[in-house]
Amino acid sequence: MLVSLDYSKSHDKDGHTKKDELKYLNPKVWEQLKMKILILGSTGMLGSECKRVLSQEHEVIAPNKNELDIISWDGVIEKLQEVSPDVVLNCAGFTDVDACEKEDFAVRKINVEGPRNLAQCSARVQCKLIHISTDYVFDGQKMMPQPYFEDDTPSPLSAYGKSKMESEIAVRENSPNYIIIRTGWLYGVNGKNFVKSIVTQGLKKKSKALRVANDQFGSPTWTYRLALQIKELLEKGGVGTYHTTAEGYCSRFEYAKYILSELGINASIEPCSIKDFKKSAKRPTNCLLENRLLKKEGISVMRDWKKDLDTFLKEFGEKLIKEARVKKH
Repeated sequence: MLVSLDYSKSHDKDGHTKKDELKYLNPKVWEQLKMKILILGSTGMLGSECKRVLSQEHEVIAPNKNELDIISWDGVIEKLQEVSPDVVLNCAGFTDVDACEKEDFAVRKINVEGPRNLAQCSARVQCKLIHISTDYVFDGQKMMPQPYFEDDTPSPLSAYGKSKMESEIAVRENSPNYIIIRTGWLYGVNGKNFVKSIVTQGLKKKSKALRVANDQFGSPTWTYRLALQIKELLEKGGVGTYHTTAEGYCSRFEYAKYILSELGINASIEPCSIKDFKKSAKRPTNCLLENRLLKKEGISVMRDWKKDLDTFLKEFGEKLIKEARVKKH
């Protein structure tokens, strides 16, 4: 069982929420408050978590790529007119940072034209669009520990970051009712992510130490927590661009070392520079995002990165280790 968020504040002594009470006392009013949410990319790391969290209290429709391809304007408008959603949540995207450097056509179609289609069609059917963006829209040149704010000017270093910056512009120019969520360093039980990679590498029997960059900094963010924040933004009527990452920060090296320690994996690990890795795409070193607007509006549910990671590893650590051992054989 996942640990519930702020249980003492959101539940009474019998475990009932205010929403439970509303459902019981006036189900007709509750039905009116329920939203119809169309999720794109629902099988991915974040999309699957959003589907699970949002479907608990709202109607979720999650077509696969064959049922709705966001690069087809005709397909998007047809689906939105058919479904008539209150919200379109776009978790789809070309997220392989290095592959983006070589796959310009596909990246533009999926990361720019797709969101533009969703924005235009959402406006046509008068529904809200939520679009997921990234810390990679910034160049990461701010001196540590200064974070990036929502109104800082984007200056991406990579093709991936540039495509996400252009996707934000497409959304703002075509939808009057949108939420853009910039986040980063995501991990979760589904999909590829840093936590799974470190567990897999840590369990390998090898003579050389595991080398991890100690000069790139960010805020490890659990997809479950991000899904809860998206739900809060929806239900509180958020509009605009929001930075949404865990509180606090660490280096990649500190992050990896903490994962191995908490899971009891005895692996040799040593720090190095991000420049030591021969990658196609240049990465920002300072990936810190300040959740300023969430805090200003009093709707942040984000927690310290270690607290969420502790909960995640306690809940799914054994599963991750078993999966990693299966990969070895």
